Parts: sequence; structure tokens; C-alpha cells
Amino acid sequence: MIRHAPIPVYFAFRIASALILLKLSAQFLPVQSFALFAQFLAFASLLNMAVIGGAQNGLIRQAAAASNDEELAEVHGAALAIWLVAVPLLGLPIALLSRAISHVLTGSTGYWQVVIGLAALSFAAGPGQICWSLLSGRQKIAQSLGAQTIGLVVGTAASAWFVVRGNFVGAALAFAAGPLVATIAALPFVARLPLRWRPTTRGVGPLLGYSAAMASTLGFTAITLFALRWVYREHFGATQLGYWLAANRISDMSTQLLGLFMLQAFVPQLARSIDNHERRRVILRYGAAATCLTGLALLVFLTAGRPLVHLFLSDAYLPAIPGIRLYMIGDCLRVWASLAMFTAFAAGRPGRYAAIEIGTVAVMAALTLLLTESGHLWAPQIAYAAAYGLTALILATGVLLRSDPPLPALSRLRGGRRTPLPGSAPRPR
Repeated sequence: MIRHAPIPVYFAFRIASALILLKLSAQFLPVQSFALFAQFLAFASLLNMAVIGGAQNGLIRQAAAASNDEELAEVHGAALAIWLVAVPLLGLPIALLSRAISHVLTGSTGYWQVVIGLAALSFAAGPGQICWSLLSGRQKIAQSLGAQTIGLVVGTAASAWFVVRGNFVGAALAFAAGPLVATIAALPFVARLPLRWRPTTRGVGPLLGYSAAMASTLGFTAITLFALRWVYREHFGATQLGYWLAANRISDMSTQLLGLFMLQAFVPQLARSIDNHERRRVILRYGAAATCLTGLALLVFLTAGRPLVHLFLSDAYLPAIPGIRLYMIGDCLRVWASLAMFTAFAAGRPGRYAAIEIGTVAVMAALTLLLTESGHLWAPQIAYAAAYGLTALILATGVLLRSDPPLPALSRLRGGRRTPLPGSAPRPR
């Protein structure tokens, strides 16, 4: 438990950062500018995940599974190779389609330079993301999250400075520059690891499996949400979109904590479990903790929604309270989908991980479009709760309770045959 103590500390800084920017942007920016600021931050977040092909989570698992220095160096070299390919592969289309992307994000093509700037900052931080993931995978969580905290604090402070002056464009760019500071902070720690500081294709194959799952999941989700927000804005206007985004950002606080614990603590522990009884105990323990977390957040907002919105946003966002509550109900239901997804991830089944999330988002998108066309202001929030409720109903019974999937240890292809890692059982033929 002491080893995982940096996780809540880091998350506390993330919550503080989110609340500071949320409060300041709601206080000093018009609702329409607030919506644009939120869209730029969401776009930057998508780019941060895509810059190394969505391989961050897979990197953590691969680094943890490396049994010697040579295997760890292969993981690092493979990650560098993916980054070097991802930069031109993503950067060129973004540059060519910057005006179209600007129109989708803001309803105007005039912010195309901001799109390119956010992309450039995110791509430059790719090596830093590799460093943080390797440190986490080697159980150096304090160094990894400590470096990220430094970047978060600097980025938040710079972004807040621009927000107070009403410059939401500068604020978005400043926040996107925070990971560059975190990269510099991580270098002294990652330099002590036995790494290969040159790109190599060895080890790319296993990493790409996780990369493909994460990239497809995040890409599909982000593109779907951007499209839905564009449709929603066309129907109800920028002010209602601002209410939706405010509700979404508050909901993100609990879901980000859930994802952080799942990745940093739940996945490694479940992957090391051998017998079925221990696996079930780990799943139930984390499921109960996550349910209590999201349930407590919902209870607090049900009883003190107005003062919380007044404190962390402004009275202009009081109409968003029903949407926030609907989102938090969806967060409670999302726990079981998260358990099933990360259980599959720990089992070395990234395809199942992606299928659960993509399927749920597809259902949510269909419901949102249907309700939006019917004129329901709370279409996104109702669809979010309904989609994850359906997923919870299916997975809680079908995946978590009845099935007991094997969790094989990670293995590598070497010389045409599989070499299991130490402690893994041979696979039955």
C-alpha cells in the first residue's frame, strides 16, 4: 500500500488543477469561450494519448513484465520506434485538415493555427510519456508521478494566468506545454534505467497489440464525442454545449481516479494473481472500492449540488446541475464496465478491452442522436447513464460473475517460439 501512496497524491494535484481551471474559466470566460477552452483541452488530451500510438498502458505492462535488462531495453526501443512513426503519420493529416478540425471543435475555421500548435506541443512530449510509463512499469511510481506532477503544476499555473486575462487560446496552449516540463523532470530518473536510447523494431509486435486496442478505443470515443458535440451545438447552441461540457468535466474527476487506480494498482496485481480465488477477491475488492467512490461523489452532489456549483463554477452553471447528477449516476454504473475492461487488459486480451468500451460508446452515441433529434436537452447525460447501465447489466453477470478467464503471464516471441516469463505456467496444448 505504501508503494501506491503516490497515486492519491498525484490525483489530488490533478483534481486541484481541474478545479482551479474549471473555476477560473467559468468565472473569467463567457460560457461560449468556456466551451471552446474545454474543446481545446479535450483535443490536446486526445493527442497526448495518440502521440505514441496509445501504447502508454501497454508500456507499463510490458516494462513490468520484462525479466531482464535486455527485454526492458527492447520495450523502450520499440516505444521510440512507434513515436517516430506516429509523429509524421498523425502530424501531416492534422496540418492538412487543421481548418476542418477547427470547424468541428469550435464551429469556425479561424482556430486552425491553435490546432497545429496543440499538435506540435503534444508530439514533442512523446518521449516524456515513454519515460513515465517505463518508470511506472518498473515500480518507480513516485518518480513517474512526481515528474508528471511538476509538469501539471507548471502547466496549470501558466494556463490560469491566461484564463484570468480572458485568453482561452493561450490558456489551452500553456496547459498543453506542461508535459514538456514533466519530460525534463523525469530524465534524471529514467536515465538510471538500462535502456536502449535508439529506436528498434524488436518488441514492437506485443506492444502494438495494446497500442491498437487503446488507440482504437480512445480514437473512436474522442471522435464520436466531438461529432456528438457538434450535432448538439447545432441543435441547442453554444450555451447548452457549455453546460454539457461542465457536467462532463466534473464527471471526469471520479472516472479519472478510477482509471488511475485500475492501471497503476489493479492491472499489475491481477496480472500477478495465479489462482482463481485470488483473482475474484482482487476484482471484488477493487469493485467495492470503486463503487463506494463513485457513490459517495453522487451522494455529495445530490445533497449539495447548488453550493458546489457556486463554489467551483459560477451561478451561470446552475442549470447544468441535473445533467451533472445524471452523469454521476452513469459513473456509478461505469464501474462494472471498467472492471471488465481492465480485467481483460490484465489477461492480455486488449481486443476484449476495446470491444467493451467501443460497444458502450456506440450505444451512447446512438441514444444521444436519437434524443437530440427528439429535442431533449439532457440527451448526452441520459444516453451516458443508459449505455453504461446496459453494459453493467451484461458484463456484471456475463463476465465478472459467471466466467473466470485465465490470466496468462505475458510471453514473448523469440526465435520462433514462445518463451514464458519467470513464474508463468506452460500453456496447455
